[in-house]
Amino acid sequence: MGRGYRRIMTNDAPDLRDHVAVVTGSARGLGAATARRLAACGADVVVTYRKNADMAEAVAADVRAQGRRAWVHHVDLGEEASVDALFDAVAADAGRVDILVLNAAATSFRPLLDAERRHLERTFAISVYGSLQCVQRAVALMPESGGRIVAVSGADTRTWIPGHGLLGAAKAALENMVSYLGCELGARGVTVVGVSPGWMDGDSIQQMLGPFYEAAMRTERDTHPMRVTVSPEEVAEVVSLLCGDSARWFNGTTIDADGAGVFAFCGRYSTVGAKLSMARGKMTEPPAGAAPAVPL
Repeated sequence: MGRGYRRIMTNDAPDLRDHVAVVTGSARGLGAATARRLAACGADVVVTYRKNADMAEAVAADVRAQGRRAWVHHVDLGEEASVDALFDAVAADAGRVDILVLNAAATSFRPLLDAERRHLERTFAISVYGSLQCVQRAVALMPESGGRIVAVSGADTRTWIPGHGLLGAAKAALENMVSYLGCELGARGVTVVGVSPGWMDGDSIQQMLGPFYEAAMRTERDTHPMRVTVSPEEVAEVVSLLCGDSARWFNGTTIDADGAGVFAFCGRYSTVGAKLSMARGKMTEPPAGAAPAVPL
């Protein structure tokens, strides 16, 4: 892992005591890590799920083990009545919302030429309209002192990922909505910021890659500028920092929290190609200007 970088989990956490956080899609992955991290910072957490009730209850148990309150609610962001039911329950349970983390997303991974209208509508219903409806309901429950909204984007808005055309388009719309909401809500003391974690290790990527997972993770570590893979817990740190008062000037923008991994992608690809060519005897040295060689 070395080469100048040492993985740590910082203790520089914002003080979120007396805050109530709603985290969509928090039964697993980044959502679960964010719920646990916000609880560690002192927040009470509303854990939401669409399919995995048992996993959501386990996350809530972890929140309560840290001395914080936790509530578990089902929500389908693609259904307007379901979102309304969630925030009606939040109003009854906690009476307020200080933090909203928009993490939930779903799509049909396929080439755009194979996409049907129903795939497009479902993807945008969840990531765009469902997220906006969450914002509308959450802001109505935020105190006069304001609140924080963090929207999770992804690398598919920055670079081509096979099968991600629909989700990338929806996430790009979400990022634009972050900018507009930052302008519209700023005067109310509500800041809105996006986070793009890039290539993040976890169960979703493991399911997507299947038997290629280990090899892909090894290549990611060996070519990443920091020689690591980004974990959900590390991205959750960034989310929690953005929820603190000291981060209020991050507003209306989306932050890349990937250690420069997406920006460096072309250089990483050329490095791997150069190494493969050298291994096949087609050249003896990398081309001029190529990134430093890394082990494959």
